[in-house]
Amino acid sequence: MAKYMLLLGGADLDKRSRNPNLASVMLERYMSWLNSLRQSGQYVTSYKLHDQTGARLSVRGGQVVDGPFFETKEAVGGIFIVEAGSLDEAKRLAQNCPVLDLQNGYVEVRVLEEVRPVASG
Repeated sequence: MAKYMLLLGGADLDKRSRNPNLASVMLERYMSWLNSLRQSGQYVTSYKLHDQTGARLSVRGGQVVDGPFFETKEAVGGIFIVEAGSLDEAKRLAQNCPVLDLQNGYVEVRVLEEVRPVASG
C-alpha cells in the first residue's frame, strides 16, 4: 500500500471563539478518528505543529529572510501519515477528520514518494 500525507489546516475556531467546551469536544473527536485509523491498520504516524514556533525561509532580492508565518486560515496545523490502496481510499479516510466540520478547515491529501540515497560508485 502507498503512503499518503494528510495535511490539516485552516481556521482554528477553538482559539478564536474562546469556547473552553470546544477544546474537549475536539480532543474527543480527534482521538476517535485516530483510533479508527489505528484499528483499520492504516495509521502510520502523526504530528501536531507548535503554534507560532518555527521559521519560514524565503528568498527575496537574493537574500534569505526569516518569516512571517502564513495567515492562520492558510496554515498547516498538523500532519497524519496513513497507508491506503489508492488516492480515493486516502480521501475517504480524510473525510472524517474533525478539522473539516469542527474548525471549517481543510485536509490536503498527498501521495508520499520515498527518496532513497543515490549509491555512489
